[in-house]
Amino acid sequence: VEDFFLMGKLYSNQKITYKMKKESIILEIRASEGGSDSKLIVVDMMNIYLKSARVNNFESSILENREGYVSIWLAGKGVKSYYGNEGGGHRWIRTPYTEKNNRTHTSIVTVAIIDSDNQFHFEFDRSKVIRKCIRSSGKGGQSVNKTSSCVQLTHQSGVQVKCQDTRDQNKNEEIAWDRLFNKLKSIEEDKFKKLVYDDRFSQVGNSSRSQKRRTYRVKDDIVIDHLTNKETTFRNISRGKLELLF
Repeated sequence: VEDFFLMGKLYSNQKITYKMKKESIILEIRASEGGSDSKLIVVDMMNIYLKSARVNNFESSILENREGYVSIWLAGKGVKSYYGNEGGGHRWIRTPYTEKNNRTHTSIVTVAIIDSDNQFHFEFDRSKVIRKCIRSSGKGGQSVNKTSSCVQLTHQSGVQVKCQDTRDQNKNEEIAWDRLFNKLKSIEEDKFKKLVYDDRFSQVGNSSRSQKRRTYRVKDDIVIDHLTNKETTFRNISRGKLELLF
């Protein structure tokens, strides 16, 4: 992106497109209900997903790891279909490592899948912009106000910018294009963030116990998927064999 500005290509190209091409996802794991054990489970689930990536020869990288939250980048052919059904509430029933009285706890952890291949797509088309040079206004004397050095750019969406920072029309135009580009990009980024939020909410809902996607009964060595109605052992899942629940 920066190269376009540094090399001056922003103004010679008709369109600029940002798009990640490798098939990849971002998998987010969040602690929900269950207090401290829910946060421990986030780490356990991170290890399960990383192990499944190694077993299936997917690329993996931890993007963020803090208490109660982990995000993992996963890439490779078939990665979307493999992890596509992980989104939702994951209910764990177990005795936590930190439990001294051998009591069983029930905790909820949520998983959301974000398609990072199309994480952000922005197209800037100069043909959709009307350029107009007008007289500068305000302070600066008659020499400024009598010249058409102010550049006004109006995008077909209605977004408009003006620049009269200098007496040089060409310099003002360069600044105006930068401002319009950044303004339109910011608007599209806000729209994209809302779409991501809506998609994430559709997967995890309000994270209540009734909205569970999967149940892990660790003591009984059973994991049940409530969407596919399949079950397998917790031992298999801990080894990264998620496909047994597909």
